Amino acid sequence: MRARTAALLSLAGAATAIAGMSARGGLAARRGLETATGEAGHRIGIMGRIDLGETMVDGQTVKTRVVYRHLASRFGADAIRTVDTLDYRHHPLRVAKDAARCLAVCDDVVVLLSDNGRRFFFPVLALAASTRGTRVFHNLIGGRLADDIERDPSGRLVRYLNSFQVNWVESRALVARLAELGVRNAAYLPNFKDLDPLAARLEAPEDRPARLCVFSRVVPGKGIENAVRAVAALNEAAGTDGAVASLDIYGPVDEAYEEEFRALIEAVPHARYMGSVKPEKGVETIRDYSALLFPTEFWGEGIPGTIVDAMGAGLPVIASHWAYYSEMLADGVTGLGYDFERPEELWPTIEAFLALPREEVEAMRRAIHERAEAYTADAVFERIAEALTAQGLASRILLQI
Repeated sequence: MRARTAALLSLAGAATAIAGMSARGGLAARRGLETATGEAGHRIGIMGRIDLGETMVDGQTVKTRVVYRHLASRFGADAIRTVDTLDYRHHPLRVAKDAARCLAVCDDVVVLLSDNGRRFFFPVLALAASTRGTRVFHNLIGGRLADDIERDPSGRLVRYLNSFQVNWVESRALVARLAELGVRNAAYLPNFKDLDPLAARLEAPEDRPARLCVFSRVVPGKGIENAVRAVAALNEAAGTDGAVASLDIYGPVDEAYEEEFRALIEAVPHARYMGSVKPEKGVETIRDYSALLFPTEFWGEGIPGTIVDAMGAGLPVIASHWAYYSEMLADGVTGLGYDFERPEELWPTIEAFLALPREEVEAMRRAIHERAEAYTADAVFERIAEALTAQGLASRILLQI
C-alpha cells in the first residue's frame, strides 16, 4: 500500500512538472532541459509490458516487445526511453519513476497498455499531451475499448483518447464504432509480427491421426476445455477404427487454471500440453500441423497474434466467429468457422475439416499464407515510423491513412 501511494505521488509530481514546464514554454522548455543535461535529439518513449528478459510470451507482451525492438532498430536504442509495466502491481514506485523520467525528456510516447494500465497512466498522459504538446501514440491492446467507453458515463475516457495524437486499433470495425462514440482520432493498424515468408508449409500433412494444435494463453476463456472435449468426442465416435485426431496445446498456463487444466489433459487420451514457445519459434512450431484450433470464448478478441502465426505458417484455422473473425479469416477459404454462441459446433466443424479433400486443404493453406503479408513488420511498422517522424498536419494526415 505504501509503495502504491508513493507511486501515485510520483505520478502526481510528474503531472506537476508537466504543468510547470508547460508554463515555461512546453516543448521548447523541455528541449532546453535536454540541452542542459547533455541529452538532445528526438526522444521516443515506449510504455507497456516490454519484458526484455522474455519471461512472458502472452500476446500483449509479445506485441509490445516487437514494437520496442523495431523502434530501437529504426531510431537507435539510445533514443528510446522505456517504461516497462511488467509486474507493476509489485513495483509501482519503479514504474512511476520511469514514467516521470520518460515524460520529462520524450517528444513522443508510444503506449501499449492493458485495461488496468490505461486507468493508471491515461490521466497523466492526457495532461502531458494537452499542456506541453507531448505526442501520445496509443496502440490498443485487445478489442474491448468501445465497451470500456460505454461503461464510462463521465466521458473522461473519450477525452483522454481525443487528447492523444492517435489511437491505433487492430480492427476497422472498431475504428467505426469508436467514431460513433466520439473518438475523433482512431485509425486502423493491425497486429504484426516478424515473419519469414519462406517458413510456411503449403502441402497438407498426411498424418493419421490428424495433428491439431492450440497456440494461445491457456485460460478457460480461450475455449481450451471445448477443444479438448471436441477431440475426445471425435475419437470416441470413431470407435474401433482408432483415433482420428490428436491435440497439442502450447502456451503459458494461467496459475488459477493450472490444476483444472492438468486434470483435464490427464483424463483425455490424445491431448497433450507442450509448454510455452518463444515467439520467434511460433511459425516453425505449428506449421506441420493439420489445423490450428481457436475456439475463443472472448467476444472482444482483437487481432490475435496466434492467427498471424497461422498465416505465417500456412496453417488453416478452425475458429469461433468472434467479433472480428471476418477481418482476418473467411469460412471455406482460410479454414472453417462456427457460431460463437454455439461452442458445441466445434466438434462437427473439426469433423468437416478432416473430411475435406487434400486439394481443398492445400488451397486453404495457400490462401491463409497469402494474407500474412498484411501483418508483417515490414508492412505495419513503417506506418508507425512515418507517424513518429512526421510533423504537425502531415502527421495527422498520415495517421488516418
